[in-house]
Amino acid sequence: MALTDDPVLYRFRSAIDEMYGDRLDRVVLFGSRARGDARADSDYDVAIFLKSLTDRWKELDRLAALRVRMIDATGAFFDAKPYLASAYNERTPLMHEIRQDGVFL
Repeated sequence: MALTDDPVLYRFRSAIDEMYGDRLDRVVLFGSRARGDARADSDYDVAIFLKSLTDRWKELDRLAALRVRMIDATGAFFDAKPYLASAYNERTPLMHEIRQDGVFL
C-alpha cells in the first residue's frame, strides 16, 4: 500500500490541517515508516513545520492531545513534533534524516 493510501496517515494529516490551517508549511513523515522498513507496531515519526511557532510547549501539548485521539481511534502511535519552517534547512543530524528519508504528507 502506498503511503498516500494509508487511512491512518490520511486521518492524521486531516487533523493537522484542521489544527494549523494557514500556519502549516509542510508535514513530513520520516523514520522507518518513510523508509519502508517499519514493523506492524512501529510508530509514525512526523515533523510538522510551521510558519510561526511562538510557544513550542503549547504546540507540544496540542500534539499530545492529538496523539491520544489517534491512539483511541486507530491504535496507531504518532511521535509528532513541531518545528519552525526555517528549521527544515538546518544542518543538524535530525533535519538531514528528515530531508534524506522524509515523505511529504
